Amino acid sequence: MLTTVNGLVIRLFPTGDHDTILHILTEDRGRISVMVKGARSHRGSTSGLSMLAQPFAYANFELYRSGGGDLYYLRGGSSLEHFFHLTADFPRMALASYLCEATDVMVGDSFGPDTNTLLRMLLNALYVLNRGTYDYKLVKGVFELRAAALAGYQPDLTVCTSCKQAFPDAAFFDIMNGRFVCEACQAARRPRAIALEEMRDEAMRERRIICPVSASVLAAMRYALTAPDRKIFSFSLTDREEIESFERVAETYFLNHLEEDFESLKFYRTAEKQPATVLHNRAKLPSDLKQ
Repeated sequence: MLTTVNGLVIRLFPTGDHDTILHILTEDRGRISVMVKGARSHRGSTSGLSMLAQPFAYANFELYRSGGGDLYYLRGGSSLEHFFHLTADFPRMALASYLCEATDVMVGDSFGPDTNTLLRMLLNALYVLNRGTYDYKLVKGVFELRAAALAGYQPDLTVCTSCKQAFPDAAFFDIMNGRFVCEACQAARRPRAIALEEMRDEAMRERRIICPVSASVLAAMRYALTAPDRKIFSFSLTDREEIESFERVAETYFLNHLEEDFESLKFYRTAEKQPATVLHNRAKLPSDLKQ
């Protein structure tokens, strides 16, 4: 039975000598697995299937099933958007790979986000990265915060948990509890001497990670979590330290709540230290490696 779906390729897994299995996030079927026969052979390149079996390919896919099971086979399709300009900037390409891998994990068995909302957010992020006019660290931070909220980890950034002040000059964000305390309340807390047994008991009850954030970073976090989907990148931070602080806090929050280790994040951290380079040949992303 032939069916057509609009979707985005978020992972690739080479199998056999010439074939590839795609993870495609679709608009109405969630994530599906699609076999592309001969995608890495000369036959695949001449048939046009190889253009659809690429990272970040957003297309209308023509699929069919052979027998039972959940695996689809790719018959054809037409590209809707391919984000070709990502290959002109190594860090942005690596970041796009990380966002896709994170999405793939989130739509697996461990989490239950609205996949259509997640697809729209991922496409929005890829569009912005493809244009190259917006700081990619902000794209990463916004995606991580929104994705954590979609996975059920919405932080409460309304007021200081101690004094209920809404707009402090600076604050400390409690990563594991998803809340903040203003700088004045944090300074008022006095360390106390406790017995070793009590210290161990506290450590077993709660693991605390506290990140300092400026008023601007706190405002950016609030905006990223509450803005309408189409406007999540309609803000800016001009100070480089604040941009890096925003990215660092968002990443720490996302990773600690999802409790996942992403190979593509390590790839991104390496790539961002390198100068932007036009990639004439497609780089081997972590998702291209055999499992």
